[in-house]
Amino acid sequence: MGLRYLFLGLAVWGLYLIIRHLIRQKKLQNSAKPRTKAVNSVQCAHCGLHLPREEALSHGEAYYCSKAHLLADNPDEDT
Repeated sequence: MGLRYLFLGLAVWGLYLIIRHLIRQKKLQNSAKPRTKAVNSVQCAHCGLHLPREEALSHGEAYYCSKAHLLADNPDEDT
């Protein structure tokens, strides 16, 4: 009779461990999702590289990734 209660207790304890593991995994999956921040990006008019608008050089409506590309497309400019 006592052996039956021992096995029942072990089964309940094992079920408790499995449920606890599943709950922890669910919490880790929810917290591990990366939160990305949207960035306004533009394309270099010379080479086509995409870069953040804050890092780009602008000339009128065109954006450039470097001063060399700005000067290559606009040789009369000296910025």
